[in-house]
Amino acid sequence: MKEKNEMENFHAEWAACLLEGLENNCPAEIRQACLEKCACFHYRVNNMDCLLEKYVGDLVGFTDFLQREYGWIIQIDNNNKRITVDENKDFCVCPITAATHGKVSTILCDCSAYYASKMFSRVLEKEVGAKVKRSFLRDGLSGIYEIVIE
Repeated sequence: MKEKNEMENFHAEWAACLLEGLENNCPAEIRQACLEKCACFHYRVNNMDCLLEKYVGDLVGFTDFLQREYGWIIQIDNNNKRITVDENKDFCVCPITAATHGKVSTILCDCSAYYASKMFSRVLEKEVGAKVKRSFLRDGLSGIYEIVIE
C-alpha cells in the first residue's frame, strides 16, 4: 500500500501525464475535443449555468462583475464583435495548474479558453469562440482571451 504522501498528488500528476500524452501524440483536433470536454465538465461542476443566470442577456453587468470581483480587465469592441479578457493575475488561475504546481503541458490553456467561451455564450445567449492570446503557463504573464462573437 502506498503511503498517503505518495498518493497525495496522484490525480494531478496523472492529469499532467495525460495532457503530455495528448500534446505529444494526438493531432490538434483531437486535443481540442478532449480539452473542450474537460472545460464542459469544469463548467458543470462549478454550476456555472446557475451562477450566470442573473447575467443572461446582460453583458455589461457580467463584465462589470468580473472586473469588480476578480479584477479582470475587459475591453469590448462592438464594431469587430470582439471582447478581450485579461485575467490580470500574476499566476495561472486554473486549478489543475495549481494542483500540479505549474508542471503541466501548456495545451491546458485551451481548456480555459473553452471555459471562457461557455461563460460568454451563456451570457450572450449565442455561441461564441475564444482564443488564448497569452497565458501564464505559456508566457509567464496574465492570461488574455479573445472572445469572438459569431
